[in-house]
Amino acid sequence: VICAHENDIVINEIMSDPSPSVGLPEWEFVELYNTSDSTINIKNWKFILGKKELSFDENIEIQSDEYLILCHDDAVEELSVFGKCHGFSSFQITNSGSNITLIDKNDNLISSVTFDISWHSTTYKKDGGWSLEQIDALNPCVGKANWNSSNDKKGGTPGTISSITNENLIYPKLDHINPISHNEIEVFFNQNMNLETLQDTDNYIIEELDLSPENIELINYKNDYVKLTFAQDFEENKIYTININNVTNCKDIPLEDEINARFGIPSEASRSDIIINEILFNPISPGVEYLELYNRSDKVIDLKEFMFGTIKQSFPNPPDTALKEICSESRIIIPQSYVLLSTDKEIVIEQYLDADSDSDTDSDTDSDTDFLDVESFPSFPNEEGHVIICDKSRVPIDEMKYSDKMHYPLLHITQGVALERISFENSSLDENNWHSASFNVNYGTPGYKNSVAANINDEIEKNQISIIPEIFSPDGDGNDDICSICYNVEDLGCSLNIKVFNTDGLLIRNLFNNNLVNNEGAVHWDGSDDNNRSVTPGIYIIQAEIFDLNGNVNRSRKVVVVGTK
Repeated sequence: VICAHENDIVINEIMSDPSPSVGLPEWEFVELYNTSDSTINIKNWKFILGKKELSFDENIEIQSDEYLILCHDDAVEELSVFGKCHGFSSFQITNSGSNITLIDKNDNLISSVTFDISWHSTTYKKDGGWSLEQIDALNPCVGKANWNSSNDKKGGTPGTISSITNENLIYPKLDHINPISHNEIEVFFNQNMNLETLQDTDNYIIEELDLSPENIELINYKNDYVKLTFAQDFEENKIYTININNVTNCKDIPLEDEINARFGIPSEASRSDIIINEILFNPISPGVEYLELYNRSDKVIDLKEFMFGTIKQSFPNPPDTALKEICSESRIIIPQSYVLLSTDKEIVIEQYLDADSDSDTDSDTDSDTDFLDVESFPSFPNEEGHVIICDKSRVPIDEMKYSDKMHYPLLHITQGVALERISFENSSLDENNWHSASFNVNYGTPGYKNSVAANINDEIEKNQISIIPEIFSPDGDGNDDICSICYNVEDLGCSLNIKVFNTDGLLIRNLFNNNLVNNEGAVHWDGSDDNNRSVTPGIYIIQAEIFDLNGNVNRSRKVVVVGTK
């Protein structure tokens, strides 16, 4: 009797929605494949479809390199044409996605896949008639990244080699860390792992404490997860680093690099601790909308406590707010880090990060960036919208109003172009604090520093302005595209005017008109005039007028140069 090991037999093809048929019989099926060198008998094994547990009650042998098609009893006659087939009296796969698991008679996990309709490569294949096939049956640990739509003209390849078969080596990585108490953390990986390596306490260490876990717990059939318990509590308001090394995936493929991940005990967030930092509301197909958040506080914050959505105004009706949960389980964001919300992070990475891999800009994502797929995304209208982040009690944390007109006026096409925040300090509701992402970062910076981010930390004298940078080139290349006029007023309740003149004394841009301001902040100029035309390169005068409550006026002028490259 051959004792099977994990992935000796793998779930290799899934037909969850056979209608309308492309060429195969309209029956759901799952294909198993024997990757081992031995014949394996699966009698008394269990096959779990979602919440339905099915049993193999008879001797069924699967030879090395052989396939077995699983289906409903009524489908056996038609599907047996394609290969060895076994039917169950009850067999149903949810079209949108489900967990499928194969367990041996000793209750050991052999193969498991949690698929989703989004795994299909094209929209029309999601509509039915096409199976999902595994790319590399010898590297089954990685989940979604190892599956795609069949390319066979029949819509699938039951009983034979997959149409998309290819070598697909993907190194295991950390997905995320979740502190669940003051001395326990959950560690999630991006693929199924070797359980023996996961249970070695020497493979984990908290650097700041030089501490390894005293206990490790696993969950049955969940091989991408481990819970670590430590003998010492973690302090609140402190960031820790866990080093993870010498762990391997279920096919013993090691980490490409050792893991150094930061975490901390989460605290309650206040308004503007989490801010909206970037938004893509009009993606290019097959792209998806995304929303980037940034933790500008010194707190570790749990995203499970928040919702995001849109506010629809339809006068005279009251505002209609549609909110979505960010995540149902804990997901922390540490200080000065990003989280990218979308329905398909792989598409976002492919369009905005992989496409920019040859650029000379620093576009690598921050190691603390979290790309988070959300179950449901609010609709972001292409013309304009109102986005809000709030806690579970619907108390606002941050909000912004966007419009296609907020894009750089010289852009002829704005589809696929993200709006980026210029300053963390200025309000999200300030239209002047947003600008189109630069062309040399592929018009989006999901997960890393914005291409138009301004540095306004310089010391400024009271009732004066400062220009940063003094020479800028608004050409959309991501380098000094924006000029920041930083101000510092002595008293509260002051109003501010900012105007731009050319060297002939002609007013070319009324940038800021009699607006009430805080003690300090910045106004940003993108090098366009009042008619949304780019100004010619040259010297310009920035004039600021600060009015206090007593009617006193303080005027200051600074020179700025609009250059070219």
